[in-house]
Amino acid sequence: MSSSSGQTRSGDARARQQQSSHMLKTGRRGNPFCKDTHDLFATLMVSLDLSDRTRFFRTYPNAFTTDDAAANLSSLRFSQSNRTSDPNDPQRIVTTTTTTTFSMSRDIAKGICQHFMDARLIENAADPTSTSFKDRGIYQITPKGLHVLERFITKNGISADHLVTVFTTQPICMKLLHLERRQSDDEIHVSRSVIDVVFRRFAGGRHPNYVSEPHDSRGVPTSTRPYVDNLRPTEAFDRSSGIDLQDVTEKNKTAGGFTVVKQVFNSVTAIDWLVDYSTCCCREEAGELLAHFVRYGLVVLHSDKSKVGDRVGMQEVRGSGNSEAEYRYGPRILYRITDEGRRVMLGAEAGAVASAVPKGVVSVGMEGKPSSDGSAAEDDASSTKSADRQGADRSFAGGTGLSNVAESQITNRPSVAELFKNDFTDSGASAWAKDQHSTTTRLRAILDEPALRALFRDFLRANYCDENLGFWIDVADFRRRFSTTSSAVGGSGQAATRKKQGTATNAMETHQQNLVAAALHIYNTYLAPLSPNELNIDHNLRADVVNYVNRSLAEVAPNGLKQPAPGEEPEVPPLRATQVQTLLRQYERIQEHIFRLLATDQVPRFIRTEPFLALMDPETPEAGANNSDGGQPAAAGGNGGVGTGSGQSTSAPKPPTGASGGKV
Repeated sequence: MSSSSGQTRSGDARARQQQSSHMLKTGRRGNPFCKDTHDLFATLMVSLDLSDRTRFFRTYPNAFTTDDAAANLSSLRFSQSNRTSDPNDPQRIVTTTTTTTFSMSRDIAKGICQHFMDARLIENAADPTSTSFKDRGIYQITPKGLHVLERFITKNGISADHLVTVFTTQPICMKLLHLERRQSDDEIHVSRSVIDVVFRRFAGGRHPNYVSEPHDSRGVPTSTRPYVDNLRPTEAFDRSSGIDLQDVTEKNKTAGGFTVVKQVFNSVTAIDWLVDYSTCCCREEAGELLAHFVRYGLVVLHSDKSKVGDRVGMQEVRGSGNSEAEYRYGPRILYRITDEGRRVMLGAEAGAVASAVPKGVVSVGMEGKPSSDGSAAEDDASSTKSADRQGADRSFAGGTGLSNVAESQITNRPSVAELFKNDFTDSGASAWAKDQHSTTTRLRAILDEPALRALFRDFLRANYCDENLGFWIDVADFRRRFSTTSSAVGGSGQAATRKKQGTATNAMETHQQNLVAAALHIYNTYLAPLSPNELNIDHNLRADVVNYVNRSLAEVAPNGLKQPAPGEEPEVPPLRATQVQTLLRQYERIQEHIFRLLATDQVPRFIRTEPFLALMDPETPEAGANNSDGGQPAAAGGNGGVGTGSGQSTSAPKPPTGASGGKV
């Protein structure tokens, strides 16, 4: 399996092209590095035609076949173009296009797809419990796979109109634990502080994720209550909130009576949960994390009633100071959360949390931090052993740990609450409103935190000014799309793609047309007179944009644009890249003006509202229930999406203000 890269630079007379070829890096288990696996998976999904597939009189939507995946992976091409201003001539734009082509045989392509299945990025549509990639199968993207795909599309500026149906009809994993890895060998990092953060997410934090009603501590048990596999969950149960927990009641053979064992879980279910809701690439990595839970005393073996013929696995880890632990997993092996684990579930955030990044991702540093007992946290470099009781023993280098935990609002709340700590009283809010630096800092925190951003949008909508936030988000998205564009074409779809593109001879020309359409969409939505969500801004700011748009259109289309026939798409004006760049700069001027207005006028009022205070108070039970926006493609309105253009704001049209001009 190899990949070749070519880089082309255009925009000046010294255009040049560079090419290189290399093999994909693989870890000690033979699988590609985690980032390469995710990127290759997302590139393949973008290149595939995900449509209805039928097998044995049953239809599976948004699916692909083994042949589809193998054909596209045989010659998969990913192109990314970046635009920057020429340092010697700011009026010129330099475009650098990097094209990566993956080449592999059918057998290797099937092996790559098997890695996708091991990482729970895809699943067998007819049999989701199957763990092997078959030669004649139909497959669909899992919720975890959709999360990875959405992040890839957003990051690389891919126009993915053909995937809108997939994102709107299938569930997506909204909270995914992102595990940071060493660049040298792709092994994950572990320290006590990081394990505490991951365990808190795994165990459900302050609200353990019981699949059945927990034992009432006020009552005295009068009968046994065994652990039940495949128990039908309650309506309020959400598997993404944490591992399935049950309270078990057993006979006390020593003292008589009955003993209640709190928070028991199945060993295999725990591994499946970590693979589904973290970036673990296989079950062995998930087993290593659970072994670290055992090593730090967060969970302990409750019972092992394995029988002959049961498939039972084991993971061993070794930390500094020769501390060792093992985690056994099988259908009849149960673990329980210890008192130390419950303390971590309810305790303060781990000290290694460094900063918050977009989409509710909390970054956990790789360097060792002092642990709770005062000793230095480990960067475990020792080996981890894996054993299977039905086969020969095999050993491999073990995971060193964990990293970057992406958990939405619950993990972020203490740090964000610290930012707003003076705002929970009238006097604090009044003092804060006078500090311009504080207002801008807090507004950025609101915009970066998905749950707060959604609540802020509702607040603005209630005050009939949500078009301001919509414009700010749409311009931010437009800026990203202007700078970077990407496309992915599989071996079986290259000819069809070239035919579909028509007059566009390459991806950049198609991207230019999409950029012009997006720029004019923003203009028609927010700035043109009588636009549906017209901004209430300074007259001169609006006049500058309106006059520039009119001049640009008169320059590229002096006779006007052709009126579309009924049912046809309107013609896109052939604006040049420099004209689009100038229009972007004018949008950014208005965006800065809008940002100042929101920070000084709206945020001081927003932080006094009851929904905001309830969300920011960690002790309020209702606050944890609003944890639904992390890592999910945003709904219409501009909160993200899959690169299909800007969303519409929903406020009522306002009377026209400012300069004259018409819609494009």
